[in-house]
Amino acid sequence: MRALVVYESLFGNAETIARAIARGLATQLPAEAVPAAGAPETVGRDVALLVVGGPNHAMAMPRPSTREDAVNRGAQVSSPHTGLREWLGRVQFEAGGTHVGAFDTRMDHPRFLTRLDHAARTEEKLLGAHGGASIAPAEHFLVLDTTGPLAPGEEQRAEEWGARLGARALAAVTAG
Repeated sequence: MRALVVYESLFGNAETIARAIARGLATQLPAEAVPAAGAPETVGRDVALLVVGGPNHAMAMPRPSTREDAVNRGAQVSSPHTGLREWLGRVQFEAGGTHVGAFDTRMDHPRFLTRLDHAARTEEKLLGAHGGASIAPAEHFLVLDTTGPLAPGEEQRAEEWGARLGARALAAVTAG
């Protein structure tokens, strides 16, 4: 059994968080972080836990139009037309009830706008549509500005969250 973290990152912050989550998961079971553009089209039965995440961009998961805007501001993307949203739309799960988790990166201000940010909420819905069984509520990691950097301590917090997720997944697999 292993864990897989699939992410989309525009300015590098979500990638840093995804890799930290994978390091935390690896304290419990083998784990790998891969960008959505290179993620497998099928989540195999050997995946005990799938964690997905990316940035809130224009108050949602990135879309082709928002990726193009990000590229104009210096983002590095392999293709503005392919990201986590599109991967979640086409990925197939070999086993129903795969344990899943979701995260996003976001600013914590202005407060009224952060309530509208719903990248992780959409990720959870898309995972649920595939029969994914959420193992924990979505987690939000803070950036200081739209392009970053991460707020102090967020990378460590992501690693700790990954370790907790890994422990939950391992307990669920051995109990089930």
